[in-house]
Amino acid sequence: MEKDITDKPRFLDEKWLLLSTLLSSTGSSMIWPVTTLYMTGVLNQSFTTAGIVLMIGALMSIIGAFIGGRLFDFWRPYEAMIINTVMTCLAVLSLIFWNHWPVFAVLIWVANFGMGIEQTLVNSFATTVTSKKTRVIFNNMYIALNIGVVLGTLAVGYLFDYGFSVLMTISASIYVALIFIVVTKFRVVDTPISEPVADDAILLDNQSTKFKLTPLLIAIGALLFITYLSYMLWETVMAPHMKALGMSTQRYADLWMINGITIIVLQKFVSNWANKHAYRVSVILGSVIFAFSFLFLVYANEFWQIVLVFELLTIGEMLQSPQVPAWVAQITPKSVAGQAQGFVAVMISSGRVVGPIYSGIMMDHGWMNQLFLSVFILMILITSMLAFVNAQKVNS
Repeated sequence: MEKDITDKPRFLDEKWLLLSTLLSSTGSSMIWPVTTLYMTGVLNQSFTTAGIVLMIGALMSIIGAFIGGRLFDFWRPYEAMIINTVMTCLAVLSLIFWNHWPVFAVLIWVANFGMGIEQTLVNSFATTVTSKKTRVIFNNMYIALNIGVVLGTLAVGYLFDYGFSVLMTISASIYVALIFIVVTKFRVVDTPISEPVADDAILLDNQSTKFKLTPLLIAIGALLFITYLSYMLWETVMAPHMKALGMSTQRYADLWMINGITIIVLQKFVSNWANKHAYRVSVILGSVIFAFSFLFLVYANEFWQIVLVFELLTIGEMLQSPQVPAWVAQITPKSVAGQAQGFVAVMISSGRVVGPIYSGIMMDHGWMNQLFLSVFILMILITSMLAFVNAQKVNS
């Protein structure tokens, strides 16, 4: 006999949401850092080919994010989460045995597609947690995500020499654990009542099932796009830029370790400050700090200077990144939570697609400083646009 619906928990427990975020982040962070390294060093593919594979992977994430939002709003979130997690796990598991060219690329794309769906579904589930305010939930998820990044990249650093299959075996095991959590803990039967309205919230029809792009959402989306386009510079051009300045690749790896540790140590303090202010305050302030880090990067020629710039960028990221999905959740109806978080994920992935292409074109012309200056100017302009649009809404 089917279990009675009243035996199921009404809302998702935060600790399982955070644990699933940690596992997912750790598992995926054991894949993306080695894609280029494995393709060029083991599969003997060119850097251009590796870049194309990464770009298509990001496009697959965009498609996945869109589908994930639709599944959450119009289908069955629990079943969608199970099917998607199993699909991602099978793709990673297959990489243990079939990691030759071009099967490797296809499986990477399948994994990226699954990760795009998962990002949207997990963020959408976060909007249903009632034990704490939505912005606190997203802050805690942000910390869990970055702990996963540190653990995953550490595993890559220490285990890559033992073979790619070893890394994929561990990653697949992590996804198996994630499947168990999803199956046993994500089966909830209700969505929460609306939270108290903040001073920068926009009241919308909570019964609407159609996601509508308002001027404020467009401005937030544009900010997400340019933020992650800019962030991709650190994942693409900074390694060769630092090498050109006479620094070793180990120094570049050290930067990411410092970044992860900084987020883990300081995020609670930063989020406690942000939670006392309206979303627009922390998002706009964080974006301005983030933007100025690229201006200062023009003048950074030594490792300690680059560390300081990266720390500045990290503080801006901590103020902005976890607040944006919570802000979007508050200014959109609960009935379109999946599509709203899908919009967030799509804009992030779009920035990740365009970032490597834009930076590659600029680097091919030797315009490194112009590259840094251009993203600084674009971020300031878009942040100013967001501040203006939000002010117009608040005053209307």
